[in-house]
Amino acid sequence: MKISIPKFSRDAKLFLFGNFINGFGITGFNLLFNLYLKSKGIGEGSIGRLLSVGAYSTMLMVLPASFLIRKFSLKKIFTFTVLFLISGYLLAVISASLKSIFIGMIISGMCSAIFSCVGGPLIMEVSGPEERTLLFSFNFAISLSASIFGNILAGNLSVILNRFNITQEIALKFAIIIHLFIASFSLIPFLSIRDARIFDEEENIFKMHTKIGLILKLSTPHLLVGFGAGLSIPFLNLYFRDRFSLSTSTIGYFFSISQLTMIFGTLIAPFISKHKGKIITIVLSQIFSVPFLFILSVTNNIPIAFISFILRSSLMNMAQPIVTNFSLEMVDKNTRPFLSGLLTIAWISGWGLSANIGGKIIESKGYSLPFNLTGIFYIISSILYLRLLLPLEISREKNKK
Repeated sequence: MKISIPKFSRDAKLFLFGNFINGFGITGFNLLFNLYLKSKGIGEGSIGRLLSVGAYSTMLMVLPASFLIRKFSLKKIFTFTVLFLISGYLLAVISASLKSIFIGMIISGMCSAIFSCVGGPLIMEVSGPEERTLLFSFNFAISLSASIFGNILAGNLSVILNRFNITQEIALKFAIIIHLFIASFSLIPFLSIRDARIFDEEENIFKMHTKIGLILKLSTPHLLVGFGAGLSIPFLNLYFRDRFSLSTSTIGYFFSISQLTMIFGTLIAPFISKHKGKIITIVLSQIFSVPFLFILSVTNNIPIAFISFILRSSLMNMAQPIVTNFSLEMVDKNTRPFLSGLLTIAWISGWGLSANIGGKIIESKGYSLPFNLTGIFYIISSILYLRLLLPLEISREKNKK
């Protein structure tokens, strides 16, 4: 099989670079914020509500954002989003009152919604059909890489600051602020992207109802994957601690290795989809991950559990950029921000709802049932991909010829 790697455009490279810097900085906040709040004496219940309000703000803002961004150029969108995203996080870190911290999380959550709406449509505009699938996967891999390196710096930065006789609370606070400062430099590549709109402002958005059937077909399988994943995936760190009594550092290494293998899987997925098609690639990755979920549910052997964990993560995540790519290709450019936002809502709502259910099941019955239920939802999602979306892909390919 001959593999040719297409070249990315200048704007695509700038977007990838900006995403890496932004992701690198925000990762530090995500890793240290809980620890910082805990060092301030804030309880787990309040921390949970703070994190939830950020997620709910993102979910509620996604659809309004998908329409608002039609009115502005990319420079204005990125300037507003990056500055207010960092300002929201900064407010949450420097505030003394819980109320102000909540406001900061709401601001940052709303800005995250704008990112979720603009990223996919922008990639569609700055790429051609030949390199588009690879660009989506590369963007996903860039995000994973930023997380890995961001976590390494964030984890060590607070430790280094502690050596200067700085209290834990202040060390964590300064480490987060340094990461947010780094994230602000993402404006440089983002603002170097051409100053243009990626949507036709004049389109009547109220015609969206004519496409609702297609939008539901594209988002429903994704919703089921999110719901299934939420039942068990958020608890994988607890699974390794409770079943195998592993230390936090060992679990951290497990997750770092998992992210590295996910990058590899993400980068080979486009070449598979080029020969097998996007929908078949998505379905194969999901179906092949199910046996490893079952193994995780029954094994008491650490090496087997680790290998299953790695393979499951790689398989399930390798096709996620292809899901976004295929979905956005199936609609016109003015529908893309709406659909991109809807896919985010589907994932967050499915994940958030089932995480509560999964936690209760684990508390009463252990880890086996949630892992197996996750596999069942992956299978149902795969069937819907084959029944609802494979015919659309086949039809689209025929029309190209």
